[in-house]
Amino acid sequence: MTNAAETSDTQDALLEKARAGDFDALAALCEPCRRQVCVYLCGSGLAGEDDAEDVFMDAVLRARRAIGSFHGGASFSTWLVTIARNLALDRRRSAATHPLLSLDAPPALDNDGTPPEPRLSSDESFPNPLAAPDPSSGLDAPARAALVRAALATVPGKTREALVLFYMQNLSYQQISEVLSIPIGTVMSRLHNGRRLLEKALRPHLEDLS
Repeated sequence: MTNAAETSDTQDALLEKARAGDFDALAALCEPCRRQVCVYLCGSGLAGEDDAEDVFMDAVLRARRAIGSFHGGASFSTWLVTIARNLALDRRRSAATHPLLSLDAPPALDNDGTPPEPRLSSDESFPNPLAAPDPSSGLDAPARAALVRAALATVPGKTREALVLFYMQNLSYQQISEVLSIPIGTVMSRLHNGRRLLEKALRPHLEDLS
């Protein structure tokens, strides 16, 4: 069994090689983060299912150029999520500014700079935020997940991002602070407000969700 110390030693060795220009070493560091990055992008609405992988690959290439600036202040996965987030936002802004560049251009941004609606995947590799319901529940799993997606879509973009990172990615307050470049107090405030907004949106359906 590989213990935490061995994993850390392996990552340190890969980082040293990646900083020396070994792209295979960088790919080995990034690949375990693929699912986390794609789930985050889809869940927060920063990318659809079809282009989340493209954003991930762009993030790997950006990481290749910027690996020298990674000094371990945050985890490598958090650093890569941050790169992917910024790239996805750049794509959205570019599409909003130049809508004729693509027939599949994503929707325009909200006033806060984030896309207006999340798109959570039904693919098993991009799980919905709810566990399987009790058989006695009034709704099946897809219907329950659809209710949560609809409720999540009513939450403002920046607050929605914090909810996805905390509940779907299981990031800590500190990690969310690093990804979003905001103080921990702001993270806590967004999560508090987000929970309140979600509860309000789901209140008419609590009996079905119980």
